[in-house]
Amino acid sequence: MRRRQFVTALGATGLLGATGSAGAQSDVSANHLGGGVENVIVLIGDGMGFDPIEVTSVVHGDLSLQSMTGVGYTRTNSRSGEVTDSAAAGTALATGHKANNGQISVRGDADDDDPTPLLTQLELAQARGKATGLVSTTRITHATPAAYASHVPDRDMEATIAAQYANSDVDVLMGGGRREFDDDLLERMRGAGYEVLFDADDLEAASGDRLLGLFDDSHVTYTLDRDESIPSLSEMTAAAVDRLEDEDDGFFLMVEGGRIDHAEHGNDIQTTVAETEAFDEVVDWALEYAETRDDTLVVVTSDHETGGLATGSGYGSPIEAEAIRNAEASNAAIAAAIEEGTPIREAVEGRVDVALTDEDVERIADAKDADGPFALSNALGAVLSDHLGVSWASNVHTGPAQTVMAAGPHVDPFNGWIHHTDLSVTLAALLLFGRLPRVSDSQREFWERKIVRKGPSSRLDAWLALEYVGPATDDLTEALDVDGNGVVDYRDILLILEGDAPSPSAEAGRRREAIGSVHDL
Repeated sequence: MRRRQFVTALGATGLLGATGSAGAQSDVSANHLGGGVENVIVLIGDGMGFDPIEVTSVVHGDLSLQSMTGVGYTRTNSRSGEVTDSAAAGTALATGHKANNGQISVRGDADDDDPTPLLTQLELAQARGKATGLVSTTRITHATPAAYASHVPDRDMEATIAAQYANSDVDVLMGGGRREFDDDLLERMRGAGYEVLFDADDLEAASGDRLLGLFDDSHVTYTLDRDESIPSLSEMTAAAVDRLEDEDDGFFLMVEGGRIDHAEHGNDIQTTVAETEAFDEVVDWALEYAETRDDTLVVVTSDHETGGLATGSGYGSPIEAEAIRNAEASNAAIAAAIEEGTPIREAVEGRVDVALTDEDVERIADAKDADGPFALSNALGAVLSDHLGVSWASNVHTGPAQTVMAAGPHVDPFNGWIHHTDLSVTLAALLLFGRLPRVSDSQREFWERKIVRKGPSSRLDAWLALEYVGPATDDLTEALDVDGNGVVDYRDILLILEGDAPSPSAEAGRRREAIGSVHDL
């Protein structure tokens, strides 16, 4: 089995895994494994490839995330192939396991209706006594936030995801998705101690320690289109941290700029830029927060790229930065105005500073009469992108690696290629152990023989076992799969760390039943 690779810049004093230093002889006793990072803030720009960052910086100036230490590039491919969806990408980031597209923090075949649940980073943090939160501009039951606190075989099971949240003990849940919470479920949430919020006034007046913010019926309205009744992503983030930081053992927070992806699906450049800038405001807030402390790690990445945006459609300076910056509506809002009867030129030119040609108007008119819910907004995306100086490869996800940036303790400059699963286990290691020592090949081989013979039992065993997170496929990984459910996951790491791992002799001749719910831990 291929070992996971810890990201050197995020905590290891030597790169572990296939590219490890063969001659290193550092003492790797448990005494060298520290107490872990106190607070972790994971910021995910959904669909935010390199070019949305670059185009947004052309329009608005250098971004806060561009001031961060470069950690490298994270590959995104899933078990389904080279192009992932948000469910599989979120699962990889949250659990350290690859999944099939559509699966949420489970391990199984693509058509498996009863796959194995995988403990997530958020649940790992909960088990170590940390407060936890999820904030998004998508429905809070959408794929990326769901991957951190729920376990279903199909991302479309959003009602089930919402119901699982009621048992999840996540302290703060904020985003859209009001439609997924019926009155009975809202009463369950209130009974579990959540203050339920529906608008910005509710958030400002909130006094509870646990918050469920449902600020739109579906996804949170785009930044360009919303009014002041909906809080911004940075306002939600600040309110979440205000609650979470009261926990003595620290906190884990994932914040998603989820609507970057949606704008890119429609090739909507002005909305892509507006959503990316709004996400960067959260990065700026988080960096200021972390700068005053020595215990808070901020990690910024994207789950995948969407649309294949190109920075510019020609040589020189083709991007119409001022027109993009001053746009007053998303293409979805413009399409809605056209559908309601506003003449095409008035609907477009009154909201974006472009001059449509007769051919443009005809193209948009043809799309208005075409089948498909997105035909009109996609046509607007193509026409406006031509005028605004950018181009796109598609209306769906694409497969390149994404950038990772970080700030806080145990962060050093680094350039390298990893995978989402490697980034996940690195963050898990930092949550549990802090900065990591180097281990030599000879020490590694001795340790592997010991584990196969005696099983894992120590803090050091738990740390080294993180590199083997994945399916149990040989004698070593079967020994590390201490709960016997066919995978090495963060639950196994906790069981080893807390001294609950059985010895091989105690398990001889039998395997444990798969655990039904990760919340049983």
